[in-house]
Amino acid sequence: MKNKLTFNIFLVIATISLLINVGSYGVIESSDARYAEIGRAMHVSGDYMHPNLLDVHHYHKPPFTYQITALGYKIFGINAFGARFFLQLAVLLQLILVYRLSISLFNNKKTALWSTIIYFSFPLVLMSSRNLTTDAFLATFALLSIYSWVKYRQTGIIKWLYAFTLSLALGFLTKGPVIFIVPVIFILFYNRTEKSKRSFSIHHIAAWSLFLAIAASWFVYLGYSNPAFLDYFLGKQTADRFSKNAFGRTEPFWYFLAFAPLVGLPWFLAFIYLLKDQKELLKTKTIHFAMLMAFIIPLIFFSISSSKRILYILPLYGLLAILIADLFSRINTEKIKTINAFILGFSSLILLTFIVAPFINTGMNFPYYLAIASCGVAIIVFFIYRSKEEVKFKPVLTSFVVTVFLLISASTILAKNELKVNASKPVTDFIISENLNSRDILVYNIRKSSIAFGLNKSIISLYDGHESLNRETQFETDTNWKNHLINLKDATELESLHEIVEKPSVLILYKKQLPERLKWLANKYSHKKEMGKWTILY
Repeated sequence: MKNKLTFNIFLVIATISLLINVGSYGVIESSDARYAEIGRAMHVSGDYMHPNLLDVHHYHKPPFTYQITALGYKIFGINAFGARFFLQLAVLLQLILVYRLSISLFNNKKTALWSTIIYFSFPLVLMSSRNLTTDAFLATFALLSIYSWVKYRQTGIIKWLYAFTLSLALGFLTKGPVIFIVPVIFILFYNRTEKSKRSFSIHHIAAWSLFLAIAASWFVYLGYSNPAFLDYFLGKQTADRFSKNAFGRTEPFWYFLAFAPLVGLPWFLAFIYLLKDQKELLKTKTIHFAMLMAFIIPLIFFSISSSKRILYILPLYGLLAILIADLFSRINTEKIKTINAFILGFSSLILLTFIVAPFINTGMNFPYYLAIASCGVAIIVFFIYRSKEEVKFKPVLTSFVVTVFLLISASTILAKNELKVNASKPVTDFIISENLNSRDILVYNIRKSSIAFGLNKSIISLYDGHESLNRETQFETDTNWKNHLINLKDATELESLHEIVEKPSVLILYKKQLPERLKWLANKYSHKKEMGKWTILY
């Protein structure tokens, strides 16, 4: 009962820390702003089947993330909080699933509590809560599918089989076939440790039919209207992402091998130590081995893949947290000093950074009150280790306290430095405050989804060679998109720009000024506002 109460308290604190200032800063380029803007376009247009980015159809991902983001706008309005609200719920659901899955695997609520806190303390999880992409939702469905399969395998209750295929289907509608990677690898090894309570039946056919009906629904719908769509998604959006640098996201093979430990600090260091200390648990037909393989094999898979972004490996960390917690629960008390060294070393580094940052000229605005708060957290950590709390719970509790501080403080710093972290809210706020929002908004030679989101309107992108504006227009059914994307290298389209700027408009430049051949465009505006890397002409 004590562990359950502690978990509930932890969940309340985690909820508050996730939601308290998640909307205090604007959407950040590029992924956060891109998903937020596509969701906004869905909400405004009422078309929930055809994702649209800056007035061009954008079929890079299935629609679930965009749709649930649009629901956030319906509830909270078109703002950063509405964009990220369901992202926070996804993380909270992950915490609950890690807790319940740990109990199902090891039948120990203390270990389950530690698993959840360790998972919450991973920097990668915190990053996923502040960056709107598909990955947090995908990780949720991956965990849900694993939990459902474990319950089905242990109990034989048929509802868990349907829950398993349903969660896979929703994951497929979130990011396509990648939903299978972690659950399938875990299940292949886990099934060797847990015998099935049921033989093959009509329910297996029905459950997988449910999966096909839901998972294929959007693809069939679009494929029916345009058969070329299926080839596009299966080819360019799936195969080419793995084998080619289709979208400029390639990184070297060692990318994940190097960064996976960093985004798992401080507990990843403890994990290496625990593996060495308790290697006898890692026999081939054990739950521990199944979880280890469900981390290592997908990590190798993603390393081989050409397309790499750090949040891609988020679904690996739920099982990793459970594995770490169970190994930690078994370690001899006299060896706890090594674990404390990892946790206290990392925590001290974080707190010291916040203490000294306001006094160092980094170009960023670090509020002094965060330095004071950091000192307060250091005092709390001191008393945790002076308390009579269980020895093994002290490093876990310390990592939780520091995580809550880091999450709240990081959002505060982002809010204080929006222009420096590639958020354009101060720019759009200025345009609105000057009553310029009713004019045509032109953005020169770069795709900036955050501008359209912040102004809640379509903008006109001026293409002058920048790769981000090489849009895929093969699925457009009319020429309306040409009103929002003008090719300055095309004489006819350049003429249409002349017509636009004859009326009051706003021109936004990012980092670079206009080239000499376009100086005439700057001369159309009498006012100029400099904001960091941005220049606003009006």
